[in-house]
Amino acid sequence: MTHSGPGSGRLDDHVTPPSGDEVDAGGDEFFDASFLAELEGLAAMDKGAVPSPLALPGSLTDKLAEFLAGEAPGEAPLDEETFVALPDSALVERITRLVEICRASRRGGAVQAVENFIIFFQALVPTVAEEGARQIKRFFFRLAPTLIHIAYNDFADEAEQRAEGLAALRNLETILIEIANVRLAPTESQLVFRNIDQMAAFISVGEYTMSNEVISTQLLMIIRGNKMTRALFRLMEVEVSIQVFLKERFGYLTPQLRIPEDIEALREYGPIRILEEELLGERKMFLQIQIPEIPFLRDIVLHVVAPDGKTTFDLRLDALGSTELNLPPGAYSLGLVYQPD
Repeated sequence: MTHSGPGSGRLDDHVTPPSGDEVDAGGDEFFDASFLAELEGLAAMDKGAVPSPLALPGSLTDKLAEFLAGEAPGEAPLDEETFVALPDSALVERITRLVEICRASRRGGAVQAVENFIIFFQALVPTVAEEGARQIKRFFFRLAPTLIHIAYNDFADEAEQRAEGLAALRNLETILIEIANVRLAPTESQLVFRNIDQMAAFISVGEYTMSNEVISTQLLMIIRGNKMTRALFRLMEVEVSIQVFLKERFGYLTPQLRIPEDIEALREYGPIRILEEELLGERKMFLQIQIPEIPFLRDIVLHVVAPDGKTTFDLRLDALGSTELNLPPGAYSLGLVYQPD
């Protein structure tokens, strides 16, 4: 079965489930050997090609000092470790302070872009596992001077450069979202954030094209490519479990569903089941598939082929792995497709 194309989807009883090594090479590691090598290659960029961190002019140094100031008079300013260890309430207060500092600038468009990124960071951190959240906080702390600089000086004078700068911030957001729900091994996390720090260094000196084309494009390709590889292995496992389940339950040699004959027998918990719920006074039927360890179940489509062999239905799963089942009576072949929306 081909999982990645929109027209694929028939489950095949000759599929052999992947071994544990194939499915999760390296145990707790997210990246397999080939993707890890690509990540290492990207992180090993010549240090001479990566600019030094931004040095703020005197007027903006005061703004940064305001953001880092201790809570009480005479108290030492925040350093990276203290910032990372802030409790949730103190972190929110500190982030609010940074927003207010940036809002004091008169450069409306730049302030809005920076504020959007800060709010994005604030919303993202609570959704990430503890170690990942700590890494993202470290990165944000090191990025704070650049955010202040952009708020007061804009990305650039020329419109094209400003657009590139805005794209660079959005690319940072995209990469952080991509890794937010991934459990990375320590080595992997270090490599990913080395690359992200390189992006930030280019942004800090206005080298937005370098950030976008040299780092972020390649890093996103590596992360998404590895996610797809792992997702396909997971789907192979799920396909086999569904196939075995339906064969034991109904004796089917190929995965299929007969409507309405099989509905009652699939109400019990299993790799594939049918649920009924009342929504806005209307009874609706849902088909739910158990797919472990795929973060975005909305990337999975249930491909259904009607009895005539020609009519097809692509039913995208929701965040719970469910999709509304509203098909006319008949025997339908089933398949799973990895198809990011």
